[in-house]
Amino acid sequence: MTPTDLLAAASELLEQGGYTRVSGGMVDSWETAGTRLFEDVYNVVALVVYETWQELDAGWPAAQAELVELISAHMTRSDPKAWDGYLVLLTPGPAIDGDRGPSVIRYDTSRVRKLVAAGDELQVVGDVERALLPLLPLDAVTAIAGERSALTMLPEILAKHGVEPQAVSVVVEAFRTQRSLVESLHDYRTNA
Repeated sequence: MTPTDLLAAASELLEQGGYTRVSGGMVDSWETAGTRLFEDVYNVVALVVYETWQELDAGWPAAQAELVELISAHMTRSDPKAWDGYLVLLTPGPAIDGDRGPSVIRYDTSRVRKLVAAGDELQVVGDVERALLPLLPLDAVTAIAGERSALTMLPEILAKHGVEPQAVSVVVEAFRTQRSLVESLHDYRTNA
């Protein structure tokens, strides 16, 4: 994916997730070809796409400072969004491990939270969606995971460990219908 592809895909995903792009006077001095600012009722999200990992590594502190300055200038301390700023940093270039690899940047939550994805992590739009999952509504996460719930998968998973799938299904059904798990399992064993 190119930087333009990443910016377009991430912007579309955020908008589909309920975010509104902020434009105009508030961000005129900050917005460039590779940056976008979004907000919803809970968060402020700055999306910054770099050409290379080296540019991302060198530029993220300035992008973070700009985001913090925007939040400080336009929100009061009592505004909940003032405390929920996210800096999304993307690049199609492969990450280079060094003093500040992706993990170091991700775990630096001193001013805002950071989501970082680079190179091989960003091959298709689904990869961009995975990078943005912490910001997307839960229904988007469910769509990615598919329609199967953990309870639906439980008999299959436990069968791999030698547990009888039908017995697990009986317990799961009892759980869903709020019946006694032990009694349901006992009835199944007695009638089997």
